Parts: sequence; C-alpha cells; structure tokens
Amino acid sequence: MHWVSSGIFFIIAFCTAVLSYAEPGYCFFNSRECEDWQDSVHAERLPDSLRVTLQQKIESDTGLIFWGNAYAEYLANVAYHNKIDFWSTEKISREQKSEFFLWHDKQHDLSLRKLDSIPSDLKDAYIKANNTTLYGLLKVKYQIDKVYDRKTRSWNDPEKGYDTLTRFYHIHQGPIIETNPLKLLAEISLEGEVSKLKRIYFEDGHSRIIENSEFKFLESIAKQQGSYLPNHYILETHKNMSPIYKTQIMEALVKGDKDAIRENTAKLDTFLVHADKLFFYSSPSNLSCNTKRLLSAYLRTFEDYADCPYYPSPYVDDEEAAIHAMLQDSLRAMYRSGELENALLDRSSSDRAFWRILAASLTTSDQNDLNALIKANADSVKKIEQWNFITTNFYVDYGVGWNIQIGMGGGLSLGFGDAFSYDFDNHPTFDITLEFFYKKIGGGYNTRILHSKTFDDNKFQSLVLIDLYAGYRTLVTSYVENRIYLGPTILFSDLQVKDDEKPLKSHVGVGLHCGTAFDFYFSKYKDDGQLRLGLRLFASVSNYYTDIVKDSDGGIFSVTFTPLLQFYDRSKKKYGEAH
Repeated sequence: MHWVSSGIFFIIAFCTAVLSYAEPGYCFFNSRECEDWQDSVHAERLPDSLRVTLQQKIESDTGLIFWGNAYAEYLANVAYHNKIDFWSTEKISREQKSEFFLWHDKQHDLSLRKLDSIPSDLKDAYIKANNTTLYGLLKVKYQIDKVYDRKTRSWNDPEKGYDTLTRFYHIHQGPIIETNPLKLLAEISLEGEVSKLKRIYFEDGHSRIIENSEFKFLESIAKQQGSYLPNHYILETHKNMSPIYKTQIMEALVKGDKDAIRENTAKLDTFLVHADKLFFYSSPSNLSCNTKRLLSAYLRTFEDYADCPYYPSPYVDDEEAAIHAMLQDSLRAMYRSGELENALLDRSSSDRAFWRILAASLTTSDQNDLNALIKANADSVKKIEQWNFITTNFYVDYGVGWNIQIGMGGGLSLGFGDAFSYDFDNHPTFDITLEFFYKKIGGGYNTRILHSKTFDDNKFQSLVLIDLYAGYRTLVTSYVENRIYLGPTILFSDLQVKDDEKPLKSHVGVGLHCGTAFDFYFSKYKDDGQLRLGLRLFASVSNYYTDIVKDSDGGIFSVTFTPLLQFYDRSKKKYGEAH
C-alpha cells in the first residue's frame, strides 16, 4: 500500500491549507533500514493523544496481542475518481463485496454532504487534495510466533493450529473535512505497512520492527516513545506558503523590484526550514538550483550553484517554471545591453568567463557562435566547480552515438605468394558488409566470395572469406569517414571442376586479416539521427593457406566498392569530450 511518508500540503481557507501527496524517496522492500526510517517518520507525526509507549499499549489493550509478521494484499481499491481500480473477484465473497461498497458509499456521500456547507475556498482545497484519496479492502494474513498472556504477563507459543490469523480491513487514506471548527485534515491508514519483518500486533495497530534478538529483551525497548503505530490516525495539515512566495517573486520580477525578490526568496527559504517536520499534501517546494543560479545573476550576487545541472528539471512546479522563464528573458536583456558585463567588472576573471558563457547560452541560438565563445573563455575559468560545470553541461557539437552499416557490392582480389602462383590473379570479388559502431569503437563482419582462374584440366578454386573484426573510426567529417579493422578470417575453400557443382576437395581454415575503409556519403549527419546512403571503398589483406591446391599459402588482397546504408543516432558532445 502506498502511504504518506513525507511532504504534503493543503491550502486552507481559515486555519490550514491545500493538500496533495508526495514521497521523499524509495526503499527496498523488507529493508530493515528503510522500515526503521519509515517507523520513525510516522512516530514523529503521531498526534500527542496517540503517543503511547509499547508498554502502555500492552497494558491497556483488551484484544489479542501477538508477535510475528504479516503479509497484506488488496482485494479492492477505489481511487478518488470513484472507480474500481482493482478488484480481486477470486478472493472475495459476495458479502464482503457488498459490505465494502456500503462502507465506501457512506464515506464518500458524507464527504459530498460536507462540501455543500463549507466555504468555496476550502471546498477548492479539498477537491485539489482529493486526488490522493484511496479507499481499499485489505486482507492481512499474520504469522504468529508468540502470544501475550495478560494473567502471567508472559509471551507464550501459540496453541497448535492457531499460529496464523487473517483479518480484513476497510481503509481510507486522504483528506477529510472537519466542520467544527472548519479545517482540512489528513487521515492516514497503515494496515498495509506490513512485511516479513517482525512486529507486535494489536487489534488496532502494531509496533515498530522488533527482531528476534530485541524480542528476547523486550523490556528494554517497551518504554520508548513512538514504538506503537495505530492503524488509523488523523493529522492536522499545514498551509503551504511556497506557491504564495513564488507568486510574489513573479510579481516582483514583473515590476523589476529586486528588494521584493530578495525578501520573498528569504521568506521561502525560512518557511521550508520551518516546514521540515510538518504535514502537508503536495510537498512544499524550494526553488531549484537551476533557478537560483539565474536569480543570483539577476540580483548580481553571482552564486555558482555549480553542483547542479544547468538545464531546468521538467518536474518543477508552474510557479517556478514561470520564474525561470522570466529570469532567462531578463538575463538575455542584461547580456545584450552590456548591463551584465558591467556587473561582472569587479568579479574574478574566472567568474567573468563563467557567467559570460552561461548568459551567452541563453542568448544565442547559433551553436557555432556559442562554441567560439566557450573556447574563448574556457581557459579563463579557474575554479574547479565552474570548470566541471561547463564541461558537463555545455555542448560544442553533435557526435555520432552509434551507427550500423549495411552494404553489398563488388571489386577485385589479387593473390600474393602461392595464392598468386596457383590461384588468384585479378579476379572479380563479391562483398557483403554488416557492422555496428558505438562512437569510435565497433565491430562486424565482411564476407568476400571469389573464384580463382581455371587451371589443371578445367579445375578452379572457389573461396569464401568471412572476416570477423573489431574496428576503430579514425576520421569523421560531414561526408567522409574512415575506419581501420583487424580480426580473424574464416576461410572456406573448394576445389571444383568446371560445370560440376560437387567439389573434388574442401578445406576450412582460420587466418588473420586487416583492412581500412573510406565511406563517402551523399548527405550530412542530421542532429536527430536518421539514415543515409553512401559508398564504401574497402581494402583488406587476409593471410591464406589451403591444402587443396599443392598446400598453397600466401595472402589475398581485396579492393571492393560497396553501396552502403547507414543507420545512426546523434548525441550532443559536451565541451572537452572527445568525438
């Protein structure tokens, strides 16, 4: 079950505010460290009336108390749009289904009736927060290791046949309306927060994780605060001021009131520190470091925030997105008018170079102009954080990420050594190429099919060379590329008689080859990745041995001309990064 583990907010009319739902991070299932953290978070947020120790809960509870673990599964799940998201028809009876619907409808109708009698702004807050509402029917199966005996105040083994227990829960999670006094609260359900890790279970909740070693010395932890977690509890929500302060920053940007920007930015920072332990729906959000960097240039404080990526995150809220866009526009105007350059006069040479590059990146759409400016200023950037920022985030060109070449063509082969004496002398060659390259390194195979001249009573040699190779791209321009290759050659050799398909003798061998290729393309690379046509001039040398013609050896030199189809992907190449 998804549950509220951090950061939530409401915009409330009179007392409290609007809510939505967010989690601060992720933990691995059954991780002890994760669940310890989750337990501590919930313990901190419990209302004072529910902050009882484990010992107090054991002494006051009148139901079954046991130590063990549990496994939970949803049998039904209804989200805020009032539709069944999930329904396990095989594991639920007709009576359970009917009971669940009656409970859900009652809860839902009660909320709707309250909406009719509350102010419009509180109603809007509830509706905005209601996208986190969840109704569910939960089945929890418990494995019982020890049962608490109230008479003897001892923990005993369960009776035979009573070491498991199944319970069904109707759970609700989300905003609720309190009409007296008017406010918006958050109801949390924890029944689903169970795992294979062991706890003490009550009728209405459970303890934090208590492992075997701790259970043997239960008295030492039973008096600790926050060790009991109820299945349901309600928290007061707090007003989220972050969108309000951001709106005020936007208004000040429009007016050019830098003092108001500073004031509201400070208020936003102070609020976020204060809100750290409070409960909200829709997490209060800071200005991202991307926006803070631009804001610092606009306010002439020129803080780097160099540990942050430059390009804005797509997950910022609407207010920050507007602030970021307005700051970009302002910095463009300051850069073009010379105002930004004047503001940098008393800064270090490293700062001046860094901020020139940053401002120019907002201003120019010509990559070549930006490249020239980066190269002109990069050597002046001395601060390691600024240098790392530039090399990590700015681009000077597009490089080829990966490409595939496919081709089929022909050419000539020339034997040397015994291969020339007995077999090949400028005979036609058929060529097939398939290769894959990632940036500069790749590999593939090239197949060459050739026939020797006729010799010895109409006998001739049929030869297939399969070159398996690794390659390295040494040159790339808009239209021309060069690659060099090295790898093993598999040789299939047949001695045949003219007009007879069946060979007299066959041989398979392994050799070595090296080669180079110049690829000439009819179009340039496109930035978004495409395919293009070209021609390949390929030259290679393979060593050669076969026992079917007087134990001949030597080599085969081939030159082929092959039409190519290249599939490729282009990626931005960062400043200082090799092609």
